[in-house]
Amino acid sequence: MGNRTGLVDLMPALIALIVVLWAPLATADPLTQPMRARNLSPPIAIFGVPTWEGGLDTGQSARFAVIGNVASHFQFAEAGAERLTLDGETWRLDFVYERRVSEAWSVTAALPLIRNSGGVLDDFIDAWHSVFNLPDGKRNSRPENEIQFFYDDGPGPSYFRSQAATGLGDLMLSAARTAGRDGSWRLELSVKLPTGDTDLLMGSGAADVAVSLLHRGASSWASHPAGWFWGAGLLRIGQPDRFPAQSNDWVGLGMVGVSWQPFARLGLKAQLDLHSAYYDSHLEQIGNAAMQATLGGWWAIDEQRVLTIAVIEDLVVRAAPDVSLQIGFEWKL
Repeated sequence: MGNRTGLVDLMPALIALIVVLWAPLATADPLTQPMRARNLSPPIAIFGVPTWEGGLDTGQSARFAVIGNVASHFQFAEAGAERLTLDGETWRLDFVYERRVSEAWSVTAALPLIRNSGGVLDDFIDAWHSVFNLPDGKRNSRPENEIQFFYDDGPGPSYFRSQAATGLGDLMLSAARTAGRDGSWRLELSVKLPTGDTDLLMGSGAADVAVSLLHRGASSWASHPAGWFWGAGLLRIGQPDRFPAQSNDWVGLGMVGVSWQPFARLGLKAQLDLHSAYYDSHLEQIGNAAMQATLGGWWAIDEQRVLTIAVIEDLVVRAAPDVSLQIGFEWKL
């Protein structure tokens, strides 16, 4: 529909890229592993947005990761006949398992556990905005710890929810090839299956397909290891069953980041994530492109376990949650 024309023409180039990247699998490194930032706005989180995975180390057969995210929502908007309210909180726990299937290929399954509820982070968000002198969007003008998700476009159907809910989301399956010199490229094809409850906004009710490309490298800064990484992707999404806004057919994804490791097992990361609009809407919250900044770091507990912590802030106001918090734990098997 909206942005399908032209993007379909990129498919031959993607096929050619797969051929170019046909090379041996190489090593993954926390220094060049992007953070798994995502836009947790409920109308957007229902889609099969891939995160940027670094892959498996040479000789490693599998890995298991648990990534927890929490985001506070406070959005009220009107444009023409459209009205949107997002007041509440989303907790998301992603369980990710990746396994090598050959010397060069790996497959991944990811399943989220999601809770949409009234906020418990309102005081933290107020303090965050106060410390950094950021606008609070009139948060203090409404009662705290409430949930209300609402969308209406006038003559069409509407969506409304005011009760907390917990459930499993949509299952994501992917296959990836890490290639190039020193494992600097990773090409991944992902498919999201509609397994989540659409009434609770745990999923979209439609299948999504994505292709993403990650490029990364290592260097040094101030006599300590440093890294860089960037990614680009295309997401083909299906029209959601319960959220009635008209979704676009294609969404563009992008990411760029750097890292620095001043200590043997501790490192810092900064990252920018962006995506084009998910909906054909005049509302900024769902009809605009979004950009988020992530600041965080990692602790390599030992050779098999890594802990990551991050804070995610929206840079395009109203296109993503104000602040999201993330903590992740990964085991190399």
